Amino acid sequence: MQFVNVKVILYGITTFSTLVLPYFSGVWQVSLFILILTIVGFSGTCCWAMFGSIFSKVFAEHKKGLNMVMALLLAYCAFSILL
Repeated sequence: MQFVNVKVILYGITTFSTLVLPYFSGVWQVSLFILILTIVGFSGTCCWAMFGSIFSKVFAEHKKGLNMVMALLLAYCAFSILL
């Protein structure tokens, strides 16, 4: 698992700068938000790792079919952009 996850760092910075600090300034309030954001960020990282592990097994099992579907979807996206 990643111990330095850029997505969680950006999530924390964005949340604090736009939703927490403009409205709350008390030490206990900010500390509570830090705790909540830490729990949410850690759970998101754990879910990311868990589902990545599950999808890795599925992708390894059905590699050829999934590669064909992904290639067709990529071609479809390219043609839709051009048209």
